Amino acid sequence: MRGALDDIRVIEYAEMVSGPICGKLFSDLGAEVIKIEAPGAGDPARQYPPFPDDQPHPEKSGMFLYLNTGKKSLTLDPATPAGGEVFKRLVSRADFLIENHPVGFLERIGFSYPTLRALNPRLIVVSITPFGQTGPYRDWKGSDLIEWAMSLTGYNTPTLIDDGERENPLRAPGHIADVMGGTNAAAAAMMALFQRELTGDGQWIDAPCWQATVNTSKIEMAAYSYLGIPFSRMRGQTLVGLEPMACRDGYVYTLWAADSHYQALKKLLGNPDGLDTELFDTLGGRQQNDDVLRAVIREELKKHDMKYLVDEGQKLGLTIGPVYRVSQAANHPHLAARDAFVAIDHPVAGRFLYPRQMVSMTATPAIPSRAPTLGEHNKEILDSLAIPREEQHGLHAAGVI
Repeated sequence: MRGALDDIRVIEYAEMVSGPICGKLFSDLGAEVIKIEAPGAGDPARQYPPFPDDQPHPEKSGMFLYLNTGKKSLTLDPATPAGGEVFKRLVSRADFLIENHPVGFLERIGFSYPTLRALNPRLIVVSITPFGQTGPYRDWKGSDLIEWAMSLTGYNTPTLIDDGERENPLRAPGHIADVMGGTNAAAAAMMALFQRELTGDGQWIDAPCWQATVNTSKIEMAAYSYLGIPFSRMRGQTLVGLEPMACRDGYVYTLWAADSHYQALKKLLGNPDGLDTELFDTLGGRQQNDDVLRAVIREELKKHDMKYLVDEGQKLGLTIGPVYRVSQAANHPHLAARDAFVAIDHPVAGRFLYPRQMVSMTATPAIPSRAPTLGEHNKEILDSLAIPREEQHGLHAAGVI
């Protein structure tokens, strides 16, 4: 069965998260993604946990295995003269080049965008960086932590605090800013592919992770733009709701700003006496008395189980949802019914469950496959470039591959 992108070739000269998640979105849809890794060492993500039984191994990193499903691994150093010649052959036959090196790196090793375009006018170059190719911060050292911290989203976490001096902003877990940057880059790359089908020309995509993350704070930005009101994390100075609240066996999120939601919440909680007052009947009243209202709701939620609150609340039309732990989400019957996870065998790491691609496509469903071992496809790829076997041996002996 054909994949949606199985006639597309991608060269991924990227490491860790932002570039590889971009390349993964292509490989999940059937594209041939050739991942260039440093000879001997490979992508640094190979050294990142989790590992089975907490035993570090370059072929068993859960982070690497997830980010690189369906790709081919070629060990190559394009910064060397011999490696650069191989790199030229690769990009001259590719549709995309995905890279996430510091600004100016490709130019320093002889592969500026004009050079790449001369090699392949149809090539779409996707450059993912913390701050972009232009601007005062283009040369800043960045990471997911820095990108997150500099975004309004970073300041927003957590919201609804009581003491701004003691409750500092927190980082969200994982690599959210890099994932946002990489997925944003993949979407832009597909638009560039559509444009190329119309014009025949490739282009250079500048995809900064910070900008992608800042762009998630549209409501706060709009409020500041329209009204000049800065976002506040302080309780009572922002919208009601928007915080996890404890129930008898976990946490739930719910809203009560709208009158219909508040009435549904009252009914869900059994119309307790503490909520039976005209003070809370209007949005203005609920905002003005938020500290009292929130305290009552907290106590009432603790009397009920998560499943009851969510199931019955949804029936009443209330916006309410559970706060799941990893085990609850991974074993959820809804995700199981949608085949959201698939078991994949790896010759070194073993058999594990992986999330499937992010969307389902009826005509071109994904065919999941494993991440590559380091340099696994060297011979296959170099043979396809018509590089003689003797030359391949020489490249290996010189540490180029």
